[in-house]
Amino acid sequence: VKEFIEDVFFGIGYDLRANIIGFNLPFDISRLSRSHDSARSRSLSGMRGGFTFKLSEKWWRPRIQIKHHTSSLAFIQFAASPSAFTSKSGRKRKNVRIRRGHFLDLRTVAAALTSELHTLASLSSSLEAAQKKSDTTEHGKMLSAQYIAYAIQDVEATWECFVALRQRFDNHQLRRTRLNSIFSEASLGKAYLRELGISPWRTMQPDFPPELIGVIMSTYYGGRAEVRIRRLITQVQYCDFTSMYPTVCTLMRLWAFVVAKGMTWRDSDKETQNLLNRVTLSDLQKAEFWLGLRTIVQVQPDADIFPVRARYADQAQFTIGLNYLSSDFPMWFTLADCIAANLLTGKAPKVLKAYTFSPEGLQSSLWPVNIMGNPEYRVDPAKDDFYRSLIDLRMAVQEKERHARGDAAAKFGMEQFTLKILANATSYGIFVELNVEETAVKHALQRFGATGKAEPISSDKMEEPGNYYHPLLGTLITGAARLMLAIAERLA
Repeated sequence: VKEFIEDVFFGIGYDLRANIIGFNLPFDISRLSRSHDSARSRSLSGMRGGFTFKLSEKWWRPRIQIKHHTSSLAFIQFAASPSAFTSKSGRKRKNVRIRRGHFLDLRTVAAALTSELHTLASLSSSLEAAQKKSDTTEHGKMLSAQYIAYAIQDVEATWECFVALRQRFDNHQLRRTRLNSIFSEASLGKAYLRELGISPWRTMQPDFPPELIGVIMSTYYGGRAEVRIRRLITQVQYCDFTSMYPTVCTLMRLWAFVVAKGMTWRDSDKETQNLLNRVTLSDLQKAEFWLGLRTIVQVQPDADIFPVRARYADQAQFTIGLNYLSSDFPMWFTLADCIAANLLTGKAPKVLKAYTFSPEGLQSSLWPVNIMGNPEYRVDPAKDDFYRSLIDLRMAVQEKERHARGDAAAKFGMEQFTLKILANATSYGIFVELNVEETAVKHALQRFGATGKAEPISSDKMEEPGNYYHPLLGTLITGAARLMLAIAERLA
């Protein structure tokens, strides 16, 4: 163990900056640990709340910090080396560059590239690795030749899974992204946006009013999940939408916002009220109608059906449901939610104010990309709707899968599933990514919400927007998806 830690883990992994690869790395690292403690961090986006492990006997070797994020993702890095701050040169430098290392957990990568949670056994089987993981009952017993053979086979199976996953990632030809920075399906979506040369909205329009961001975010309610019939055994029919989020993105032509230099907005109170007064089901079944839904609306709820964030029954936490809502103070919703309220109650909500948004300009750094490295799947972001292209491509590949047999069918099946992952990953979640970090002390902050005004607060939670954060897209997409459900409910 000591030889491995000093000569391999640190001698190669740290000193020579190699990739440190494993399956469920946090578990393996903890088995090698001599001691553990709580991770501490000077930065708000650091590892506070995680663990730190001491592996080496040598005092100058750094600890390993691990912070679990989801069931399949943990952030892993080397902490600052004690020698960086105790040496004479280190004390003189104010900003010491810390070597964080390169950790690649195949459990995380596999979940991102396959959208499935795997064990090493199921992954090696799924990837058809020549060396599969074997079983043993000798854990914790006297070392034997059989157990050592089992351990070596584990390493070989892990390596073959890495090679297969690396090849699957290389097929995308994402030259601007490293495999060990793929943490989820959303990471894959971001990698494609980078490859397309798309700059984040917050970079392109940094002066966008925070007051308006607060108003936009107050219209965001995420997805919808409800039980309308409870404690009654009844027959049901399972129904689904084809690529819901990419579809509403395409209907509202939201790709134009992704590739734009920024966005503008205008007052649209009267036209929005007129639209709500006259909208019909037949209007909603015309594709061109959806282009007008890029609007948020302030209403005075009066027994209107809206998504409501509240404490239900005796619950301590806030949750969301679609309910009849009346309110003494104005509230903001997407236009799609207002139309859904009209469909479900038969009356139009009363509009107090409305803003309609439009994309402005086209980014200059855009260039075409072959999806999955296939020239037949070439997308020019300046001309093509990426979401529509992905949906069309997936349906074309599904058609090929239906007519294929054997290995060819499996190949097309993998391709269509990858396209599904990519379409969903780039058409919603990344636009409302907010990473929350807890700090040791409370900070004086400003909060922006539905009032459109700054409110002073004190909090030990800091929200850091994701790189491609674009709240308007996040709320328009989910609002439109709820409208799709309302249409289905109304028709039924």
